[in-house]
Amino acid sequence: MARILLVDDEESVLRTVGMLFRSEGHEVVPIREGQKAIDMIKSEEQFDLLLADIRMEPVDGMQVIKMAHELRPAMPIVVISAYCSEKTVRQAISLGCCAYVKKPFKTEEVLEAARKALTPANP
Repeated sequence: MARILLVDDEESVLRTVGMLFRSEGHEVVPIREGQKAIDMIKSEEQFDLLLADIRMEPVDGMQVIKMAHELRPAMPIVVISAYCSEKTVRQAISLGCCAYVKKPFKTEEVLEAARKALTPANP
């Protein structure tokens, strides 16, 4: 069971993805605002995975990803976004993102990205 920080400004995504991962036995902490997500990352709370959208206001997902990468470098990050330009994907990867799922997504795509992110690399 993983503890997942889910950050998206769309209530429907928070609800759908949250239910999806809860049905898999994970704990999901849904956050609608980038600044609140940063505050959670800065807190003493531990998360096994960050699932984040890119386009949010006023604090966007790239800022959340950057802070997560700086403060919790071991925490895997998966982006779920409709904005998948080559530049955006490269930027997210440079900030520690290990997978990028394009909206609209199939539930299996999100689950597979999270499973891979949560599986430790073989030494």
